[in-house]
Amino acid sequence: MSEAKWEITAAGRAEAIVITMAVRGIHLTQGETRVEVVKEQLGELSDKLYFLDMAFQGDAETAVEVLCAR
Repeated sequence: MSEAKWEITAAGRAEAIVITMAVRGIHLTQGETRVEVVKEQLGELSDKLYFLDMAFQGDAETAVEVLCAR
């Protein structure tokens, strides 16, 4: 069975991020660092990343309020 992989292009001094789908969740790899996220954590992680993305796009006050309320 082949793995599903996606690569997020390197930006600035940060290396590319590789997202690999695994049986129990995903692996995030950047350089020598690897993080395993199990499927039970994916929903909360995606929520946090969404709000952080909003914060960096200028809606910081709303994103911080929502994150702090959880």
